[in-house]
Amino acid sequence: MDLMKKVLFTLALGVCGKAAVAQLDQLTKGHLSGSFESYTQYYRKDEKIDAIPPPDKIGSNNFFKLDYTYRQFTAGVQYEAYLPAIQGFPFNSTKQNRSEGKLVNRYFRYAGERLSIQIGDFYEQFGSGLVFRSWENRQIGINNALEGVSVQAEPVNFLKLKVVYGRPRKYFDYANALVRGADAEINMNELFTKKPSGNVNVTGGFSYVSRYQEYTGTADKFPATVDAWSGRMNIDKGNASLGVEYVHKASDPHTANVYSDEAGKAILINAAYTAGKFGANLTYRGMSNMDYRSEREATGTVLPVNYIPALTRQNDYLTTNIYVYNAQVAGEAGGQADVFVNLGSSKLSLNYSQYSALNKPGAILSPGKELYFRDGSLEWKKRWNAKWQSILAYHYVNYNKYIIEGGAHEMVQSHIGLANILYKYSPKKSARLELQHLYTKEDRGNWAAAVTEWTFAPMWSVYVSDLFNYGVTDTHYYNAGGSVMKNGTRFSLAYGRQRAGLFCVGGVCRYVPSASGVTATLTVTFNN
Repeated sequence: MDLMKKVLFTLALGVCGKAAVAQLDQLTKGHLSGSFESYTQYYRKDEKIDAIPPPDKIGSNNFFKLDYTYRQFTAGVQYEAYLPAIQGFPFNSTKQNRSEGKLVNRYFRYAGERLSIQIGDFYEQFGSGLVFRSWENRQIGINNALEGVSVQAEPVNFLKLKVVYGRPRKYFDYANALVRGADAEINMNELFTKKPSGNVNVTGGFSYVSRYQEYTGTADKFPATVDAWSGRMNIDKGNASLGVEYVHKASDPHTANVYSDEAGKAILINAAYTAGKFGANLTYRGMSNMDYRSEREATGTVLPVNYIPALTRQNDYLTTNIYVYNAQVAGEAGGQADVFVNLGSSKLSLNYSQYSALNKPGAILSPGKELYFRDGSLEWKKRWNAKWQSILAYHYVNYNKYIIEGGAHEMVQSHIGLANILYKYSPKKSARLELQHLYTKEDRGNWAAAVTEWTFAPMWSVYVSDLFNYGVTDTHYYNAGGSVMKNGTRFSLAYGRQRAGLFCVGGVCRYVPSASGVTATLTVTFNN
């Protein structure tokens, strides 16, 4: 009998082993992808720009991500290490130059034809993000992923549903709060049997978000739960489109709004039109008390529930990035107009943006007299021939430094002119020259800048730049560096100075201090 058991056990083990090998063989047919990103700075003391090195003169932010997909299933992890965090990065606000690393994002997702379920850490967005967005921006230092459950379903052709439930990430830990939400989007063209005439596409949506954080204070009727909802509609017809979104947020007293009981609200209107060589985009946004945070005690922009970028022209030049707008969630009203015309070998662009205080609290459709920001710009791009290209631009900027950055500052009025010239002296080799100037009588006075860059595609690129504040501080913010790229790997190295001020990516900003030294970045991506 014992012999028979051994025989049966051996046979069973063989069958199971064969099945396991077969399963492993199937799993190897999945898709593995990943990336590694490292941003490292070595700091030196530079009294000319008031750059003071931290106790550890090296800061390094590192991210390693792996994703594996097999048929309808995907799993992934992300490891982060701050050794310690670079200066000005929000992670320092709680860790104080400590070196730490941790596995922070783990998820498992099933994605079917009409149903998707994700468990673990995830990112999601409702509408434009005014009411809810969990997202990651490594340069700014925002990662408010939710740890919990996310479900997406399309029960019928005209309806898309999203449900989220989880706790927001807070550095290496999680916030002392829960975020719950649901979003529904309806395609009116699919809903009704009779289609709208004239190729009109109409979609509508409704979102609901709730943030719960336990309250143990002594105030009566203090809202532990803060609800927010939004409604939106988009209409597209041919070359024209119109989108409107309205958000209402319940009373949400917290540290940043000085425990105000005022309800929050916002409206966003987008319109676009293109015809032949002409195009125009118009945007209006008004909001009041829209600072929606995962924790009442949170400071800065590290724990937002929603997403509110500055809706202005995003610039890439040294001088145009000195005075950049940071959205005022306590209250603002304004918008921008972007118009362009293609003229064959050239393109003419006109952009105007302006934001002001509200005429009165809560009046999101009524801009007041106090100006926060204004940027009027004209840009002309010209392709002269196969070798020469140029860009000429002019900006007129009003910048309320007192409101945008805080402190005892006056309104800054500046004029900016720039020229960008590109010369391709062979199919894979080019040289670029930028000349820029900013004129103002306020703040730190005038700035001049020059950038030269040589590119040897597809691998090499080197540059030298200088941003010079003359007449007041007579300070040069010089930089020199280069990069090499091959397959999925890119490495760059630079030496120079970093100007203190707002650093913005995609309309979201953080303050960076003065710094001087060496910066190295390494990015590796792979797919198998």
